[in-house]
Amino acid sequence: MSYRLRFYLRYRTYYGQNLYLLGNLPALGNDVPKHAYAMRWLNEDWWYTDIQLAPGETFTLQYQYLVRELEEVRYEGQVRACMVTPGSHQEIVFTDTWNDASRPENAWLTAPFSRVFFKRQVASVTALNTATHIFRVQAPLLDAGKTICLLGSSHQTGNWNTAQPLLLQYDAQGWFFLALQLSGVPVPLSYKYGIYDLEAKRFLYYEDGEDRQLQTVAIAGRQVILHDGILRIQHTPWKGAGVAIPVFSLRSAEGFGTGEFADLPQLAAWAQRHHLQLIQVLPVNDTIQTNTWKDSYPYAAISSFALHPQYIRLQEVGVLPDQHPLQRQFGRLRQWLNEKETVDYETVMSFKLAYLHALYEHMGAQLQTPDYWQWFAANEYWLLPYAAFCYLREQYKTSDFSQWPEYNVYDYTAISRLLAGSDAATSAAHYHFFVQYHLHRQLAAATAAIHQHGVALKGDIPIGVARHSVDTWMHPAYYHLDMQTGAPPDGFTATGQNWGFPTWNWKQMATNGLEWWQQRLRHMSVYFDAFRIDHILGFFRIWQIPADAIQGLLGYFHPAIPVSREEIRQRGIDFDEDRYCQPYITQAILEEAFGNYAGIMKDKLMVPLGDGRYQLLPEFNTQRKVAAAALPEAVKHILFHLIADVLFIRVTDRNRTLYHPRYDMAATRSFAALGKKEQDSLSALYHDYFYVRQESCWRKEAMHKLPLIKRATNMLICGEDLGMVPDCVPGVMQALGILSLEVERMPKSTTDNFTDLNKAPYLSVLTPDTHDMSTLRGWWEEDRTRSREYYLEQLRQAGTAPAVATPALLQQIITRHIQAPAMWRIFQLQDLLAAAGHHAEIHPDAERINIPAVASHYWRYRIAKPINDY
Repeated sequence: MSYRLRFYLRYRTYYGQNLYLLGNLPALGNDVPKHAYAMRWLNEDWWYTDIQLAPGETFTLQYQYLVRELEEVRYEGQVRACMVTPGSHQEIVFTDTWNDASRPENAWLTAPFSRVFFKRQVASVTALNTATHIFRVQAPLLDAGKTICLLGSSHQTGNWNTAQPLLLQYDAQGWFFLALQLSGVPVPLSYKYGIYDLEAKRFLYYEDGEDRQLQTVAIAGRQVILHDGILRIQHTPWKGAGVAIPVFSLRSAEGFGTGEFADLPQLAAWAQRHHLQLIQVLPVNDTIQTNTWKDSYPYAAISSFALHPQYIRLQEVGVLPDQHPLQRQFGRLRQWLNEKETVDYETVMSFKLAYLHALYEHMGAQLQTPDYWQWFAANEYWLLPYAAFCYLREQYKTSDFSQWPEYNVYDYTAISRLLAGSDAATSAAHYHFFVQYHLHRQLAAATAAIHQHGVALKGDIPIGVARHSVDTWMHPAYYHLDMQTGAPPDGFTATGQNWGFPTWNWKQMATNGLEWWQQRLRHMSVYFDAFRIDHILGFFRIWQIPADAIQGLLGYFHPAIPVSREEIRQRGIDFDEDRYCQPYITQAILEEAFGNYAGIMKDKLMVPLGDGRYQLLPEFNTQRKVAAAALPEAVKHILFHLIADVLFIRVTDRNRTLYHPRYDMAATRSFAALGKKEQDSLSALYHDYFYVRQESCWRKEAMHKLPLIKRATNMLICGEDLGMVPDCVPGVMQALGILSLEVERMPKSTTDNFTDLNKAPYLSVLTPDTHDMSTLRGWWEEDRTRSREYYLEQLRQAGTAPAVATPALLQQIITRHIQAPAMWRIFQLQDLLAAAGHHAEIHPDAERINIPAVASHYWRYRIAKPINDY
């Protein structure tokens, strides 16, 4: 016998808007937005729909409403979750309240608040099936000593007697609930929620606003579930502070030359002592491609799910017998590595991997536990491909799977046969399961301990994956493998950035509702309460660099509306494709670039075009070819610059040639050689391309992706929105309730010297600097002009700015961030230690984590002492 679910949503629409219901049932689209279930307009206040379901097991129903208007889709602020027991009623009616995603209260309902800061005891949910009505409401920031109560106009709802209110309980989905039997009670019934003091056992006050109204009468065989949204009370905006540090940068006597997951609880204890509520770390996924220090780059994961063995604490996995050669070496090598100022990545990893192999041989059979098999079953979807990839990488001595003689195209059946049919492959796979299981246990234990200190853990989601990775091997259709991800020139580097990652094929990923992204985030939420979206601008558009280029300068935005030959000419530009799309090289330019060697370079590398210009020989006509050529580095650098001196990047789209203006084209020699009229016309086209015509396209792109990223988990989402920020970005992030990043010395307004902290949006994260920047001490000394301006304008000090950033001065800067209205302010640990007077003797450059202008940077910074010593 089937049963019916009815959904009613109070929402006023205007002509052209339609409401849809998206949920985790086939009838509701299986969480794929394009399959969402259409609702029907009931009246000016309500929309309605219903579905029939066959009997089955009790399940957690998850659903969310969305509004469509032409190509625009607007999602509400959260996904509702409630238990449904098929057969308990012939009909279940959901009466819902729209939750606007931009409300700041939604941030207070996320994991840091519900799991850590305002964690509550979950009630044992019983006897719900006998209730005719279940009232559910959310109340963020409610102290543990208080609860929600309900009073109403009937005897069953207390007759407004505040001496005997009905107390709500708290469920596992984060809602306060009250189950009532209201058979025979007439409707409409007036009711209201209030706050009740559990310790004093007294009613405190009602919520704001008019009485709520129950309109649905109790009928045999029907249960009504009312989702009444967020409690209507005024809150003082919650503010918190946190510390940012890579895990590898931590130091302890128990560690092995690098920070480890087991060091995080000590950092949490330090954070608690200093009244900090959050720890932010860099990505912690496996990055092993080359077994060299280049694998220290934490943003080039070979798996978006596997954890990096660098962060394992060996002795918590097990200890080898005393006579084992590795055990005899253990203590002495650990002491030597721990005394080093920085991480010796290659030595650390070489020993750890050897020790883990020996431990697996010694104790691998101990994995056969219920906990292990439960973990394995939950993670098998990524574990098996990851283990196979690692085995084949070692077998064929490369992570570039296109070079493997076998299995270069991922096939689940073939991989399963490999892992089951070869003793060597089976043993290797079990070894990788062993390592990942212990990494999971150690990070999960660290997270639990961090929470015990009242501190939340924030992770980092890279914008890309390594080109040679499990993810690209398994899902090549999800990527444009002939392209590279990067960023245009900015405050970090004058030639742009090329991160080397393939760009995303969002159209292909959208076919299943971004399921890969949702899996990735659900997996991350096992350990983290919040996450930073690295380069959130990539969800609007990505800076796409052709495979034959090295520098970010030669990239262009994707998706983007390019310009055609006809449009260029309509603007009065005498367009010559070779002149505008090929490097502009003349005798004068060669003499300036190469000096006395101009003639030699011209004869060796170029051919004349006959109009006073030169063209590079085919073997040197791309930056990638130049990089591979046997040429001096200085010559390569000059050639890179010459090759980038173009006005347009030429692309082919569906057999049509189109053009993207090169970033900062006005700075090229090619532009300078044009007449004033052409320059003005090109400048107008450039402005339209970068700042006008793309905005609507980019907004739609983000609104197709980011709501699905947000709905995947209950983690708090913070976007790193630095760089060349389109005008549509702040509005989209605000509408979705995603926190922005505000860096004081990187204002988003071109008319400001510094970010005005007092005008920072509440839904934002403030920071003086990030891991990609110099510390406060470093910045103060390296840019004396700017530090003097800051001293006078922001700190409002008179006289000469000090030559170094003293602890007192750093404390002023930190205090300014603390007093600002933003929800969060997060400081690099180096800045906090310097403000406390530590390590003035250490040169500031030694405390910098990353230099984006250095393509192959060694990520190895470590704090000077164990965190317990501060």
